[in-house]
Amino acid sequence: MSAMTALAPVGGVGATRVRVHAPFDLRHSADLRQEFIRAIREGNDLLVDISESTVVDQVGFATLVGAHARAARAGRRLRFTGADERTTRLLRRAGLARLLAETPAPAVALRGRRTPFAV
Repeated sequence: MSAMTALAPVGGVGATRVRVHAPFDLRHSADLRQEFIRAIREGNDLLVDISESTVVDQVGFATLVGAHARAARAGRRLRFTGADERTTRLLRRAGLARLLAETPAPAVALRGRRTPFAV
């Protein structure tokens, strides 16, 4: 999977919503990192649907957390939605549950409702 297809826009109001199609792992981390940098530079907050992805290893977890840190440094909010149980558990254990959006599903966001970010 190329970096250009790793993050696919899924629409949104007030934030850029993207869906990750690649696993968060060593093999895809560089591509994902570059895609996150590009998306953050566009200037919007990000809501990232990771329901079609999974955190596979420590490098993948670092990529996920690093994307959030990069967004924060740029004055952007970045939240994740659709996390599987394992990823949710990893974020909670690391004290990073705030990275998870308080949204039920990306399909709701596609209906044009503004999705609030967790603080």
